[in-house]
Amino acid sequence: MIQPAISVRDLVILQRDADMQSSYKPALLKALVRLVRTDPAPAYTRTQIARQFLALYWNQTIVYHLRQAPSLAREPVVLRAIRFAAERHRVRRLADLPPVAVERPTARLASALPVVLKAFHASAPGAMPPLFTWTSPESIVMLSAPGFRCLAEHGAELELIANHWWARYLERVNKLAPYVIRKVEREGAERGSLTTFLHVLRQLDTLTCFYCDRRLDESVVTHVDHVLPWAFLLEDELWDLVLACAPCNLAKSDRLPDRSFVDRLQRRNERHAQTLLRGRNISAFVQGVDLYRLYDSALALEWPGPWLPAAGALA
Repeated sequence: MIQPAISVRDLVILQRDADMQSSYKPALLKALVRLVRTDPAPAYTRTQIARQFLALYWNQTIVYHLRQAPSLAREPVVLRAIRFAAERHRVRRLADLPPVAVERPTARLASALPVVLKAFHASAPGAMPPLFTWTSPESIVMLSAPGFRCLAEHGAELELIANHWWARYLERVNKLAPYVIRKVEREGAERGSLTTFLHVLRQLDTLTCFYCDRRLDESVVTHVDHVLPWAFLLEDELWDLVLACAPCNLAKSDRLPDRSFVDRLQRRNERHAQTLLRGRNISAFVQGVDLYRLYDSALALEWPGPWLPAAGALA
Protein backbone atom coordinates (compact mmCIF):
# COMPACT_ATOMS: atom_id res chain seq x y z
CA MET A 1 0.00 0.00 0.00
CA ILE A 2 1.35 3.39 -1.05
CA GLN A 3 1.53 5.85 1.81
CA PRO A 4 0.12 9.36 1.30
CA ALA A 5 2.70 12.00 0.49
CA ILE A 6 3.88 14.57 3.01
CA SER A 7 3.47 18.08 1.64
CA VAL A 8 5.37 21.23 2.49
CA ARG A 9 2.04 22.60 3.70
CA ASP A 10 1.77 19.72 6.22
CA LEU A 11 5.11 20.70 7.76
CA VAL A 12 4.20 24.39 7.77
CA ILE A 13 1.11 23.50 9.83
CA LEU A 14 3.15 21.20 12.10
CA GLN A 15 5.69 23.92 12.85
CA ARG A 16 3.09 26.69 13.10
CA ASP A 17 0.92 24.81 15.55
CA ALA A 18 3.79 23.55 17.68
CA ASP A 19 3.84 24.61 21.31
CA MET A 20 6.96 26.72 20.61
CA GLN A 21 8.11 26.71 24.19
CA SER A 22 11.55 25.81 22.87
CA SER A 23 13.43 25.77 19.57
CA TYR A 24 13.82 21.98 19.42
CA LYS A 25 11.14 21.27 16.80
CA PRO A 26 12.46 23.62 14.11
CA ALA A 27 15.98 22.46 15.02
CA LEU A 28 14.99 18.83 14.41
CA LEU A 29 13.40 19.63 11.04
CA LYS A 30 16.47 21.60 9.99
CA ALA A 31 18.82 18.84 11.20
CA LEU A 32 16.96 16.16 9.22
CA VAL A 33 16.97 18.32 6.09
CA ARG A 34 20.74 18.72 6.36
CA LEU A 35 21.36 15.04 7.01
CA VAL A 36 19.33 13.99 3.96
CA ARG A 37 21.13 16.61 1.86
CA THR A 38 24.66 15.62 2.91
CA ASP A 39 24.28 11.90 3.69
CA PRO A 40 21.08 10.53 2.10
CA ALA A 41 19.89 7.51 4.08
CA PRO A 42 16.63 6.02 5.37
CA ALA A 43 17.80 6.08 8.99
CA TYR A 44 20.07 8.08 11.32
CA THR A 45 21.38 7.56 14.81
CA ARG A 46 20.56 9.99 17.58
CA THR A 47 24.26 10.86 17.67
CA GLN A 48 24.19 11.88 14.00
CA ILE A 49 21.21 14.13 14.65
CA ALA A 50 22.85 15.49 17.81
CA ARG A 51 25.92 16.54 15.80
CA GLN A 52 23.67 18.60 13.55
CA PHE A 53 22.02 20.11 16.63
CA LEU A 54 25.44 20.99 18.02
CA ALA A 55 26.42 22.87 14.85
CA LEU A 56 23.13 24.77 14.76
CA TYR A 57 23.03 25.70 18.44
CA TRP A 58 26.75 26.50 18.55
CA ASN A 59 26.32 29.08 15.83
CA GLN A 60 23.45 30.78 17.62
CA THR A 61 24.70 30.62 21.22
CA ILE A 62 28.45 31.11 20.77
CA VAL A 63 28.80 33.18 17.60
CA TYR A 64 25.69 35.35 17.90
CA HIS A 65 24.96 35.03 21.64
CA LEU A 66 21.26 34.41 21.08
CA ARG A 67 19.49 33.03 24.12
CA GLN A 68 17.25 29.99 23.78
CA ALA A 69 15.35 30.91 26.95
CA PRO A 70 14.29 34.19 28.63
CA SER A 71 17.64 34.29 30.47
CA LEU A 72 20.89 32.34 30.40
CA ALA A 73 20.11 30.96 33.87
CA ARG A 74 16.98 29.28 32.47
CA GLU A 75 18.55 27.76 29.38
CA PRO A 76 18.52 23.95 29.04
CA VAL A 77 21.48 22.07 30.49
CA VAL A 78 22.56 20.95 27.02
CA LEU A 79 23.09 24.55 25.95
CA ARG A 80 25.05 25.31 29.08
CA ALA A 81 27.31 22.40 28.10
CA ILE A 82 27.93 24.12 24.76
CA ARG A 83 28.80 27.41 26.48
CA PHE A 84 31.04 25.57 28.95
CA ALA A 85 32.96 23.88 26.12
CA ALA A 86 33.48 27.19 24.29
CA GLU A 87 34.64 29.00 27.43
CA ARG A 88 36.88 26.21 28.66
CA HIS A 89 38.71 25.91 25.35
CA ARG A 90 38.47 29.62 24.50
CA VAL A 91 37.13 29.10 20.98
CA ARG A 92 34.34 30.72 18.98
CA ARG A 93 34.32 28.40 15.98
CA LEU A 94 33.05 24.86 16.46
CA ALA A 95 35.77 23.67 14.07
CA ASP A 96 38.39 24.85 16.60
CA LEU A 97 36.95 22.76 19.44
CA PRO A 98 39.13 19.67 20.15
CA PRO A 99 37.37 16.44 19.05
CA VAL A 100 37.33 15.07 22.59
CA ALA A 101 35.56 18.25 23.76
CA VAL A 102 32.86 17.79 21.11
CA GLU A 103 31.75 14.51 22.66
CA ARG A 104 30.23 15.89 25.88
CA PRO A 105 27.75 18.40 24.38
CA THR A 106 26.95 15.91 21.60
CA ALA A 107 26.10 13.25 24.17
CA ARG A 108 23.97 15.74 26.13
CA LEU A 109 22.05 16.66 22.99
CA ALA A 110 21.58 12.99 22.04
CA SER A 111 20.19 12.26 25.49
CA ALA A 112 17.68 15.13 25.16
CA LEU A 113 16.46 14.04 21.71
CA PRO A 114 13.85 11.47 22.89
CA VAL A 115 11.68 14.28 24.29
CA VAL A 116 11.83 16.08 20.93
CA LEU A 117 11.25 12.92 18.90
CA LYS A 118 8.18 11.99 20.94
CA ALA A 119 6.67 15.47 20.68
CA PHE A 120 7.52 16.29 17.06
CA HIS A 121 4.32 14.98 15.44
CA ALA A 122 1.95 16.19 18.16
CA SER A 123 0.66 19.11 16.04
CA ALA A 124 0.80 17.36 12.65
CA PRO A 125 -2.34 17.42 10.44
CA GLY A 126 -4.45 14.30 10.96
CA ALA A 127 -3.92 12.92 7.44
CA MET A 128 -0.16 13.44 7.44
CA PRO A 129 1.91 10.25 7.70
CA PRO A 130 4.80 10.43 10.17
CA LEU A 131 8.02 12.00 8.94
CA PHE A 132 9.93 9.37 10.92
CA THR A 133 9.40 6.61 13.44
CA TRP A 134 11.27 6.06 16.66
CA THR A 135 10.58 3.91 19.69
CA SER A 136 12.29 4.40 23.04
CA PRO A 137 14.98 3.37 23.91
CA GLU A 138 16.13 2.78 20.31
CA SER A 139 18.94 4.98 19.05
CA ILE A 140 17.87 4.77 15.37
CA VAL A 141 15.45 7.25 13.82
CA MET A 142 13.80 5.72 10.74
CA LEU A 143 12.55 8.08 8.05
CA SER A 144 9.29 7.05 6.44
CA ALA A 145 9.28 6.70 2.64
CA PRO A 146 7.11 9.83 2.18
CA GLY A 147 9.20 11.61 4.82
CA PHE A 148 12.45 10.88 3.00
CA ARG A 149 10.96 12.03 -0.32
CA CYS A 150 9.68 15.25 1.21
CA LEU A 151 13.01 16.03 2.88
CA ALA A 152 14.98 15.20 -0.29
CA GLU A 153 12.74 17.06 -2.75
CA HIS A 154 11.80 20.10 -0.67
CA GLY A 155 14.84 20.59 1.56
CA ALA A 156 15.34 24.27 0.69
CA GLU A 157 11.70 25.14 1.40
CA LEU A 158 11.67 23.14 4.63
CA GLU A 159 14.82 24.85 5.88
CA LEU A 160 13.16 28.22 5.24
CA ILE A 161 10.15 27.05 7.25
CA ALA A 162 12.38 25.90 10.12
CA ASN A 163 14.32 29.18 10.05
CA HIS A 164 11.10 31.19 10.14
CA TRP A 165 9.62 29.44 13.19
CA TRP A 166 12.96 29.25 14.97
CA ALA A 167 13.42 33.01 14.50
CA ARG A 168 9.84 33.62 15.67
CA TYR A 169 10.67 31.80 18.90
CA LEU A 170 14.03 33.55 19.35
CA GLU A 171 12.44 36.97 18.88
CA ARG A 172 10.30 36.25 21.94
CA VAL A 173 13.31 35.60 24.18
CA ASN A 174 15.78 38.03 22.51
CA LYS A 175 13.47 41.00 22.07
CA LEU A 176 16.28 43.55 21.69
CA ALA A 177 18.53 41.57 19.32
CA PRO A 178 18.84 42.94 15.76
CA TYR A 179 18.59 40.72 12.66
CA VAL A 180 17.45 37.52 14.37
CA ILE A 181 16.32 35.85 11.13
CA ARG A 182 19.66 36.60 9.45
CA LYS A 183 21.50 35.06 12.39
CA VAL A 184 19.36 31.92 12.20
CA GLU A 185 19.96 31.63 8.45
CA ARG A 186 23.73 32.21 8.53
CA GLU A 187 26.16 29.33 8.72
CA GLY A 188 28.76 31.13 10.80
CA ALA A 189 30.62 34.37 11.44
CA GLU A 190 32.20 34.89 8.01
CA ARG A 191 32.34 38.54 7.09
CA GLY A 192 33.90 40.84 4.53
CA SER A 193 37.28 42.53 4.51
CA LEU A 194 37.72 45.78 6.46
CA THR A 195 40.74 46.93 4.45
CA THR A 196 38.85 49.82 2.86
CA PHE A 197 37.78 51.05 6.31
CA LEU A 198 41.40 50.84 7.49
CA HIS A 199 42.41 53.38 4.84
CA VAL A 200 39.44 55.64 5.59
CA LEU A 201 39.97 55.61 9.36
CA ARG A 202 43.68 56.38 8.99
CA GLN A 203 42.67 59.57 7.19
CA LEU A 204 39.89 60.51 9.63
CA ASP A 205 41.16 59.53 13.07
CA THR A 206 44.24 60.10 15.14
CA LEU A 207 46.71 57.26 14.64
CA THR A 208 46.35 55.87 18.14
CA CYS A 209 44.65 52.75 19.46
CA PHE A 210 41.06 53.57 20.36
CA TYR A 211 41.34 51.50 23.55
CA CYS A 212 44.86 51.91 24.99
CA ASP A 213 45.98 55.12 23.19
CA ARG A 214 49.11 53.40 21.90
CA ARG A 215 50.68 55.20 18.95
CA LEU A 216 49.94 53.25 15.75
CA ASP A 217 53.19 53.72 13.91
CA GLU A 218 54.78 51.39 11.36
CA SER A 219 56.03 49.07 14.11
CA VAL A 220 52.50 48.30 15.36
CA VAL A 221 50.06 45.92 13.63
CA THR A 222 46.87 47.92 13.23
CA HIS A 223 43.38 46.41 13.08
CA VAL A 224 39.90 47.79 12.49
CA ASP A 225 37.56 46.89 15.36
CA HIS A 226 33.80 46.98 15.79
CA VAL A 227 33.18 48.76 19.12
CA LEU A 228 29.72 47.16 19.29
CA PRO A 229 30.52 43.60 18.17
CA TRP A 230 29.88 42.65 14.57
CA ALA A 231 28.18 39.46 15.72
CA PHE A 232 25.59 41.66 17.47
CA LEU A 233 25.02 44.18 14.66
CA LEU A 234 25.86 42.07 11.57
CA GLU A 235 26.92 45.33 9.93
CA ASP A 236 30.17 47.07 8.99
CA GLU A 237 29.25 50.68 9.69
CA LEU A 238 31.74 53.53 9.87
CA TRP A 239 30.13 54.87 13.06
CA ASP A 240 31.02 51.60 14.83
CA LEU A 241 34.55 51.11 13.46
CA VAL A 242 37.77 52.28 15.08
CA LEU A 243 41.50 51.76 14.79
CA ALA A 244 42.98 49.42 17.39
CA CYS A 245 46.32 47.80 18.02
CA ALA A 246 46.32 44.05 17.42
CA PRO A 247 46.67 43.10 21.13
CA CYS A 248 43.60 45.13 22.13
CA ASN A 249 41.52 43.93 19.20
CA LEU A 250 42.36 40.28 19.85
CA ALA A 251 41.84 40.59 23.60
CA LYS A 252 38.48 42.31 23.20
CA SER A 253 37.30 39.80 20.57
CA ASP A 254 33.49 39.97 20.33
CA ARG A 255 32.89 41.32 23.84
CA LEU A 256 31.22 44.61 24.66
CA PRO A 257 33.67 47.27 25.81
CA ASP A 258 33.32 49.26 28.98
CA ARG A 259 30.74 52.06 28.69
CA SER A 260 33.51 54.66 28.77
CA PHE A 261 34.47 53.57 25.26
CA VAL A 262 30.91 54.11 24.04
CA ASP A 263 31.26 57.67 25.38
CA ARG A 264 34.53 57.98 23.48
CA LEU A 265 32.96 56.58 20.32
CA GLN A 266 30.09 59.05 20.54
CA ARG A 267 32.50 61.98 20.86
CA ARG A 268 34.47 60.67 17.87
CA ASN A 269 31.31 60.34 15.80
CA GLU A 270 30.25 63.88 16.65
CA ARG A 271 33.59 65.14 15.34
CA HIS A 272 33.16 63.12 12.16
CA ALA A 273 29.63 64.38 11.65
CA GLN A 274 30.80 68.00 11.93
CA THR A 275 33.68 67.61 9.47
CA LEU A 276 33.16 64.71 7.08
CA LEU A 277 29.46 65.35 6.47
CA ARG A 278 29.24 69.13 6.78
CA GLY A 279 27.06 70.57 4.07
CA ARG A 280 25.78 67.19 2.90
CA ASN A 281 22.23 65.96 3.27
CA ILE A 282 23.29 62.53 4.52
CA SER A 283 24.35 60.94 7.79
CA ALA A 284 26.76 58.04 8.11
CA PHE A 285 26.42 57.99 11.89
CA VAL A 286 23.70 56.93 14.28
CA GLN A 287 22.40 59.49 16.73
CA GLY A 288 23.99 59.30 20.15
CA VAL A 289 20.77 58.10 21.74
CA ASP A 290 20.64 55.19 19.26
CA LEU A 291 24.24 54.22 20.00
CA TYR A 292 23.51 53.99 23.72
CA ARG A 293 20.27 52.11 23.08
CA LEU A 294 22.13 49.51 21.06
CA TYR A 295 24.77 49.18 23.78
CA ASP A 296 22.14 48.86 26.51
CA SER A 297 20.24 46.32 24.40
CA ALA A 298 23.33 44.14 24.14
CA LEU A 299 23.83 44.41 27.91
CA ALA A 300 20.20 43.44 28.50
CA LEU A 301 20.74 40.37 26.30
CA GLU A 302 23.63 39.36 28.59
CA TRP A 303 26.22 39.88 25.87
CA PRO A 304 29.74 39.11 27.19
CA GLY A 305 31.50 42.10 28.71
CA PRO A 306 32.17 44.79 29.65
CA TRP A 307 35.81 44.64 28.55
CA LEU A 308 38.71 46.92 29.50
CA PRO A 309 42.29 46.73 28.21
CA ALA A 310 44.85 45.38 30.64
CA ALA A 311 46.00 48.00 33.11
CA GLY A 312 49.52 47.96 31.70
CA ALA A 313 48.22 48.67 28.20
CA LEU A 314 46.61 51.98 29.09
CA ALA A 315 48.69 54.99 28.23
